[in-house]
Amino acid sequence: MRCNQFFDGEIRLSVAETTFAVQAVVLVVVLVSMAFRMKGNYLVHGITMIVAVVVELLGTFANIPSLMDSSITQAYTSPSWHLAVVAPHMVLAISTLVFGVWLVALWRPHSTTFAVKSKRIAQLTTVLWVVTFLLGVLVFVTLHTTLFA
Repeated sequence: MRCNQFFDGEIRLSVAETTFAVQAVVLVVVLVSMAFRMKGNYLVHGITMIVAVVVELLGTFANIPSLMDSSITQAYTSPSWHLAVVAPHMVLAISTLVFGVWLVALWRPHSTTFAVKSKRIAQLTTVLWVVTFLLGVLVFVTLHTTLFA
């Protein structure tokens, strides 16, 4: 890395690095959103969760073409222990996204009953989101660094 790389006006990130950065920002948005929920500000909570889920959906659909690339598939499955890291992340990511979409789809502004009815699912979704992110960090470190090489 050149010393002036950050001063020449260009910062070059790979798709994996960009995805990682976006996921970190989305996780922060989810945690901030949950803080609003805990304080009883359900409108701001709902809006920030909509933003998080929409960004997550867009990111997921944007990454689908890269999954069709044989070199990416090869990296996920060779050596075989890579799949043991990638598969749980993918399963949890899909589950988290389904719960997030479900919560956002059912949310109604100014509802007095939704917050009570959805509390456990919202907590589960938040925990899944954090665990999925941590597994994503492990996938990133496994596939894009030499730490486990």
